[in-house]
Amino acid sequence: MIGRMRLAKRTYSLPEELVEQFERVLPAGNRSAFLAKLIKGWLAERERKELRRQVIEGCADMRALYQEIDREWAQVSDEVWRDAE
Repeated sequence: MIGRMRLAKRTYSLPEELVEQFERVLPAGNRSAFLAKLIKGWLAERERKELRRQVIEGCADMRALYQEIDREWAQVSDEVWRDAE
């Protein structure tokens, strides 16, 4: 996965103990790929949360319109059922 992509080197400061634990657990050749996968998953989760927030906000914005349409059609529906009986 990472071997085919253009790579960028960055410097970030992390707690020393955390880095030491990480390096003890994960072999040197796998660390970048692991971090890339972790960051990609984190970004995807943020995007899902933002999309969910936007959908909920959009539905809330449309609520008044849906209620108005429902009231209008409820009168027509009542008339149709009365005529059908």
